[in-house]
Amino acid sequence: MPSVADIEAEFAARPWRALSPADLGPAAEVPTMLTPEERLLYHWLGRRVQGEGATVDLGAYAGGSAALLLSGLALSGRKFHVHSYDRFRSSRTFWARFMPDEPLPETDDADLLPVVRRHLAPWEGHVTLHIGDIGEKRWTGGPIEILSVDAAKGAAMADHIAAEFFPALVPGRSILVQQDYLMAVQPWLPAQMVALRDCFVPLAHVPRVGLVFLSVGAVTSAALASARVGELTDGKLMQRVRDAAAWHDGMVPRGRFKAMLEQVKANPGVRLGWQMKHAARRK
Repeated sequence: MPSVADIEAEFAARPWRALSPADLGPAAEVPTMLTPEERLLYHWLGRRVQGEGATVDLGAYAGGSAALLLSGLALSGRKFHVHSYDRFRSSRTFWARFMPDEPLPETDDADLLPVVRRHLAPWEGHVTLHIGDIGEKRWTGGPIEILSVDAAKGAAMADHIAAEFFPALVPGRSILVQQDYLMAVQPWLPAQMVALRDCFVPLAHVPRVGLVFLSVGAVTSAALASARVGELTDGKLMQRVRDAAAWHDGMVPRGRFKAMLEQVKANPGVRLGWQMKHAARRK
């Protein structure tokens, strides 16, 4: 069993960068909001899997992240299955931006399921789509080895995801990808994770805004209670963001956290990313 130090060194070498888009197979053609490096990371994580638990994808949109994980898992030499969660609906704006080759639906909140099922057809039988509001979903599937989070767009959702999925992570084995971790309009993510720093070790910042963590301690009910972000005052939220900046010093530029603080100041009491109004950057 590799030590935490071994795994930190493994990720510090960023081996996914040795891959190319050609290595992704059919997943390279699936629309995604992930950056080019994140795409390689997701595929590499699938290849790296040790068979310690399920692979869970929270926030799939058109299936890009699931396809990348599946393409890697198919090369792992192990039995594999991905649980992918989303409402599987899309606005016309997002549809036109991320799927310009697909016929534009006539109305907003369009059904993505036919498109997603077509995108994931190469891995039929290896993926389960969990359709609906993730905030109403429960996890009963046992240990999780890879957990990708791209759905914590609000503080309450971040609390729900942590409560339902983090306790299933396997210390010393499980990888958590917080895909939106450094988004200025989602300051509750670093605020949550820094309160769980006894349970996780940061492994890599994958530009632009993703951070990868290793589970190193069981996420207990007591830990979850201390890490809740939904009811934090603005002052306590900002202090947690400052604590996170210190925790990630040397891995993440401090400017990322300054931008979060500016957003909180400009949007008092707001805990949904899409409700955050633009905060002018200070010189």
